[in-house]
Amino acid sequence: MLIHSGSMDLRLDDAAPRHVSAGEICLLLPGHTEEIRFDEHLDTSETLVRGQMEHSTAQMRTWLDSLRPTRPLSSALTYLAREAVTTEQTRLTADGALVDALATALLWRFIAEFRNLPAALPGSVEDARLYIHKHLDQSITLTDIAQFASVTPAHLVRMFRAHMDTTPIRYLWDRRISVGIELLTSTGLPVGSVAARCGFKTSFHFSRKVKEMTGLSPTELRTSTSRN
Repeated sequence: MLIHSGSMDLRLDDAAPRHVSAGEICLLLPGHTEEIRFDEHLDTSETLVRGQMEHSTAQMRTWLDSLRPTRPLSSALTYLAREAVTTEQTRLTADGALVDALATALLWRFIAEFRNLPAALPGSVEDARLYIHKHLDQSITLTDIAQFASVTPAHLVRMFRAHMDTTPIRYLWDRRISVGIELLTSTGLPVGSVAARCGFKTSFHFSRKVKEMTGLSPTELRTSTSRN
């Protein structure tokens, strides 16, 4: 489960509740009882990616149970989850094999980041990514993002190109489009409202970007998903 905005409290079995903020991921393992309480004062959106641990060993399950179940979303975790959701929503699943592969990759990336934290992306990139995620609905500039990350705009662009093969602004628009697709297919919000929540100034611009990514207009995408 990935939290894109808002917040919630998560209780696993009889443990004390753990607060989960925007920009975090929760690992929910089988064999446990989860109780989730969303913040009444905030609109909270989340994405749930399910997978089956068919080939896991008892040792692996024990180790996973010992992990802290939440952590900040890295760019890699965000990307894998976004691809899994978009693949499912656009029906490019290869009979489920592609979604299974992405869900498996998401789990292994989660594990790898716990085992090898120094290999995570530079702090400036992660700070910039977090700022982008929290301000999708606002008009933000490269200067705004760089200022939050405590680097110059030119340096931030170089870091994004070196570590993510993109730029901060390209990443911003990719994220806006992917969240827009999630809202289109998981809520009944009007297209104009979805566009505004994702930082698009006009529904026309949003519709054009959605069609470029999925081959379908927002209305066609929503209708196609509802039939599945």
